[in-house]
Amino acid sequence: LAPGGTYIATDGLANALLALATRRFGSRRVVFPTPRVTQANVSALAELLGAGEFRPVIDRRYPLAEVVAAARYVDTGHKTGNVVLLVGDTPV
Repeated sequence: LAPGGTYIATDGLANALLALATRRFGSRRVVFPTPRVTQANVSALAELLGAGEFRPVIDRRYPLAEVVAAARYVDTGHKTGNVVLLVGDTPV
């Protein structure tokens, strides 16, 4: 992270100590964003998806009936992207 840079944590509070240390001892900082779902944000995301400029990394897909297996896989710590639960007749 460049001096004066900001790391936006997406892992909950796992980096809470890092946030305190960087604020106290350096010019870098860690922030924990509060998501704001607005119509403008959803529209912007839809545009990025439609243009192919945003491609989420999907590691595995599970039918909703296999939610326990999906949670177990996430808990292994070996996932390399998002784990998606399929609801209804969602195409894989």
